[in-house]
Amino acid sequence: MNSDVMGIGAPINEKELIELLKETKETIAINVKIDGNNPVFGAIDLWNVQRKQRTSTSMSRRLFN
Repeated sequence: MNSDVMGIGAPINEKELIELLKETKETIAINVKIDGNNPVFGAIDLWNVQRKQRTSTSMSRRLFN
């Protein structure tokens, strides 16, 4: 059985290992506006999801019976 596999066990040379182990400093983005980016999932959205689920369930029951 031939097992020539490049994957998790692939050897890493010393330069690549040093590059992977380098510590990088994080920066804080001060000028980023976060408030308007997140959509809100409200009660009406939950109601619509449940309504669509009921409709699809009744359609599949009607189709397969």
